[in-house]
Amino acid sequence: MFDRFVVVDWSANSTPKRGRDSIWVAVLDHSGSLWVENPATRAAAERLLLELFEKDRAAATLVGVDFSLGFPHGTAAALGLAGTPWSSMWALLADRITDDDRNANNRFVVASELNRRLTGGAAPFWGCPPSAASDHLATTKPSTSAGLAQFRATEEVLRCQGLYPFSAWQLLGAGAVGGQSLLGIARLHDLRSRLSDRVHLWPFTTGFRPPPPVDGAIVVAEIWPSMLALDVNDGEVRDAAQVAATARWLAATDSEGRLETFFSPVLRPDVSTAALEEEGWALGVLP
Repeated sequence: MFDRFVVVDWSANSTPKRGRDSIWVAVLDHSGSLWVENPATRAAAERLLLELFEKDRAAATLVGVDFSLGFPHGTAAALGLAGTPWSSMWALLADRITDDDRNANNRFVVASELNRRLTGGAAPFWGCPPSAASDHLATTKPSTSAGLAQFRATEEVLRCQGLYPFSAWQLLGAGAVGGQSLLGIARLHDLRSRLSDRVHLWPFTTGFRPPPPVDGAIVVAEIWPSMLALDVNDGEVRDAAQVAATARWLAATDSEGRLETFFSPVLRPDVSTAALEEEGWALGVLP
């Protein structure tokens, strides 16, 4: 199905950083060559991806990103957004998020604004440094999400399987994904605008079906690398090992003819609708 596999371990760091707990990008091409990069900033990571996609425009590429591409069902409606929920939310974040070339960003300000609009209080987003706390954003988890689910359906499936994904509402703390999601969605929105119709977002723009067999197609899908068992060598950065292992796993699954089934999970109609319209789904998560 694909000529190239790209796996991105994202970061919400507010200053440039390399090494542990920073951005790692693994690229595995059709020849079996694997290389891993560690850009210090999100801007540098976006440039790396743009250069990669321009270098070999004919290669069909699967891009796996390790942050949430959507939010729990009902979020867009609670914000009063019109149109398709996921697209409206992406447009809102692209408009509100600032994220400069040195990683300085306003994710906590945006989360606070969203909480004010969603509930008038400090929910559902939570987790920030004391300096960023306000009436609409707390350092600790609130007692309620005010009518919005804590987890999306794809995360509930993982939890039923004994795994422990984090909620998209949690912005700070080891393993938290909320900050990465706010910043990552804004960057992906920009990437799509630059690459026009080459970029497909699974399952939002593709449906729950295999992506179109078009040369040069770039399919972006959410992944949850912690699904995979991982061996880390002494002195190796875990994040680097994880993106490399995930790229190899995706390529092996593709060569074995099993990757196609990941794009078409069999879901209840209500779950499928919510995933397609707003929540998204993590590739490889099967009920």
